[in-house]
Amino acid sequence: MSLLGGQARQLRVALQQAPDHAVGRVVAMLDGLNDRGAADAVLDSVRPRLRRLQPPRPLRLPRLLFLPVEGALVEARDWRPGNPYVPRSAIAPIAALLARDMPALAEEIEAAALGHTLANRALVSQLGGLLWPAAGAGLRFAIPPNWAASGLPPEAAEPILALCCGLWRHAVALWQARSAAEEGPPEPLVRAALAPLALEGNGPLTAGMTLLLRSATQPAQVAAVAATLSNIMSPLVERELTALLVADAAAVAEAETAREMADTAGRLGRRLADMECTGTATQREERRRQAVTLRRDTSQACHQHLAQAVVKTLLLPAVRAAAGPPAADETVLALEIAARDLRQLEVAGRRLGHEAAFDRTLRDALQQLHRLAQAPGGLGRIELARLAEILAGPEAGCALLADTGRPA
Repeated sequence: MSLLGGQARQLRVALQQAPDHAVGRVVAMLDGLNDRGAADAVLDSVRPRLRRLQPPRPLRLPRLLFLPVEGALVEARDWRPGNPYVPRSAIAPIAALLARDMPALAEEIEAAALGHTLANRALVSQLGGLLWPAAGAGLRFAIPPNWAASGLPPEAAEPILALCCGLWRHAVALWQARSAAEEGPPEPLVRAALAPLALEGNGPLTAGMTLLLRSATQPAQVAAVAATLSNIMSPLVERELTALLVADAAAVAEAETAREMADTAGRLGRRLADMECTGTATQREERRRQAVTLRRDTSQACHQHLAQAVVKTLLLPAVRAAAGPPAADETVLALEIAARDLRQLEVAGRRLGHEAAFDRTLRDALQQLHRLAQAPGGLGRIELARLAEILAGPEAGCALLADTGRPA
């Protein structure tokens, strides 16, 4: 199936207007299209949102092939001749070239990937270990099939393929480091991934560094390793680190739920802490200056969201539950989940700054829970004490129990 121009425009509008919970369903429909060019054109307008939501994506040959190349991918409109990037419009033609030149491997990969998504990390690593080295060693520098559909000139094919092959040859080590992103990734994995890429040239090294930076909890350590491998890396890594933090701050501001905001703010906080203590004295000082503004703005956004969400997702539902018959288990569970999400947001936001504002919001919320505990209703004092404990710790729960004479 392919998309006509009018259908593509309608799908683009539908995707832009879809609530977060529906985005995954629209993306799944687009992922089922054979015409990847049309699907990618629709997805281009919401890629920042997709990075934030990370809906499940089917594990298909083109997607698997280009996972190690993500650090070099740009929208087709942003690509320029001579730049060390890969326009997304080149993905489908290059994947078709591989399927033509290595049909047995392509069929094996497609069959093994059928029905799975990128969330199956073990399978991604297993199939990538087969695909990436083979592509890096065996893909010919020829103009791929249907290259004209990419909108790129014929002479662009060879340098783009050369950049991709340079990454694929060392993609197994690169992906091992990427998979350990939550642990830093550790410096030995970063060096094992980037040192071979430095021998391929600055283009592959930059792309590999960018891939690791975007996923790392300690991006400054990734940047420090990259800077030792090439004398042009230092100014580049500082620009990439700044862009990464700006994107993180934007993700905090755009979050729609307390849990999502807590996750994005927590990630920003960890990255800021890493950047402020890594690098030369000059680098650390400059990064600390940037961090002041980012901490101020994102902590304010977290507090504003917290103040609104406490009322909307916890206090008002608690008031309604207290006004009725004894609350059902699912009602109590929903309130506890809301309290946990709010607690996570409070902790993440507090670490960025404005601690006094968070103290006031928590104090006001606890006072409301204490008031609900003063009169009989659908929520017992034990349930209310549990909410206070989740929201502010065991002392807050015990204080609520001791504050009312209402029978348990």
